Amino acid sequence: MLRLVFNRDDLQRVRIAAAPDPMWETVLSLHRLRDRRPGPRHEEWARRVRHRTDAGWLSTLFDLVPRRGGFPDFLTPGDQVTALDEGCEALAGTARHSLRADLEAVFTGHVPTWVRALADGDRDQLLGVVGATRGAYSALVAPFGHEVRAAVAADRATRLHRLSTEGVGGLLQSLPGVIGWDGRTLALAYPATRTVPLAGRGLMLIPSLFCRGAPVTLIDPDRTPVLVYPAAGPQRAPDSASLVALLGRTRADCLSALRTMYNTSQLAERLGTSVGTASKQAAVLREAGLVSSLRDGGTVWHELTPLGADLLAGRG
Repeated sequence: MLRLVFNRDDLQRVRIAAAPDPMWETVLSLHRLRDRRPGPRHEEWARRVRHRTDAGWLSTLFDLVPRRGGFPDFLTPGDQVTALDEGCEALAGTARHSLRADLEAVFTGHVPTWVRALADGDRDQLLGVVGATRGAYSALVAPFGHEVRAAVAADRATRLHRLSTEGVGGLLQSLPGVIGWDGRTLALAYPATRTVPLAGRGLMLIPSLFCRGAPVTLIDPDRTPVLVYPAAGPQRAPDSASLVALLGRTRADCLSALRTMYNTSQLAERLGTSVGTASKQAAVLREAGLVSSLRDGGTVWHELTPLGADLLAGRG
């Protein structure tokens, strides 16, 4: 179990990452690459990346990221990294004492010779890790950028909706893996027993397409607290061939999403599309009598009509 202990300041500093973190997605994709059974969400991804793996960067990163247990914090630097170049620059600038501390926290048995050199601050070895990270991102994450962005945007919209309707407590309780929340301590399923006082630093929530199962956090409790968890992903319409054939996948997704009222920007985040695309899809559904729209100032809100609800329920 992981226990995150909040004080009053922490509750005012809970944030949700605005975009996918390329460093976390890269490291967690290595775990998915090792999964014997990827699961429905990652099966197609696993099939498509098998031929993209290169022994050079794969060997380097598999040395640093064990099949089980933690991996060095320096591979996922910062709490608001949204660009690969930014993350790799931070990785390349890791201080020698951080390299040693992070590696000692992970490696308790056999340590590859090159990792010992890395722990001693060998610059060439560190730059090799940066190059391997770029290689892994290019092969495992970048080709699936749309799916990653769509999953994270949809999850963010879901969490923000919970925040707006139920407050911080409702947001925290909605996270995957939560066992309990008493207003001070958030308890989550975790491979080990840990207690992390946030101590006024707040908490950055990072949804991830490649996170699976239990949420993940940093090993070092003194670093800026983050919680990485499986992104909920875009909401899908019922798997009805006739509904998809009638509306098209994007429009069917839009209709399904509007079980909850959203404005156009929120709908775009939910679908992982542009605002213009979301507006166009809502307009087509409105013309068909499946969705109603209401303008409030400069904001347009959309929701299902009874006919739209009947269609989703199979009564259309």
